Amino acid sequence: MGTTPFVYRKEVGTGLVIVNTQPEHAQQLEELQQIVFPTLAPASLMRKEHYLNHIRIFPEGQFVVLHAAAVVGMTTSIRYHLSLGEAHTFDEILDGGFLNTHDPQGEWLYGMDIGTHPDFRGKGIATHLYEARQQTVRNLNLKGQFTYGMLSGYGAIHNQMSAEEYYQQVISKKRQDPTVSRQMKNKFVPHGLVAGYVNDPVCAGYCAFLIRENENYKQK
Repeated sequence: MGTTPFVYRKEVGTGLVIVNTQPEHAQQLEELQQIVFPTLAPASLMRKEHYLNHIRIFPEGQFVVLHAAAVVGMTTSIRYHLSLGEAHTFDEILDGGFLNTHDPQGEWLYGMDIGTHPDFRGKGIATHLYEARQQTVRNLNLKGQFTYGMLSGYGAIHNQMSAEEYYQQVISKKRQDPTVSRQMKNKFVPHGLVAGYVNDPVCAGYCAFLIRENENYKQK
């Protein structure tokens, strides 16, 4: 396993701390995935062996939130290139869960997922995880981070309006989406609607493509 050049540790609330993911967290992460993403296709859920590989290939891009010894929040990321015209799915980048699509020379941080245990929601944990990822962006002088945010309020009403209409209402702030609206509040800027990105009925497969640039980026 490689060494972590940037060790991250930050207290984010009473009894809550964010740290770089360690091997001893892998089993709990597998269990947390199933709790946080109950409707995601089983083949898209990450397991213990996957997390161990993420730590091996890109340790500074993986974070957990701990309450005592319990993992109550997490995020997974890789380095990647950014091409606005590129079309791919979550499963294609997931690479069977192992994320060997990680590019050590990639100029962007690709946020693959983020989640909080239901008992610990409402405490700003996602905001702190996005900031931990942004600190990695700054440390590595990456151009920024991007992600595909599930339009997780759309699945329930997909028979009532088009995905494009729903997306436009969300980005214009006429409608609140449980996931994408929160990401926009965390400095992510929407750059388009993507169909068929993920196999999850909660969003009917639709995601928003979002970018948060590195405000301190230094041209190489």
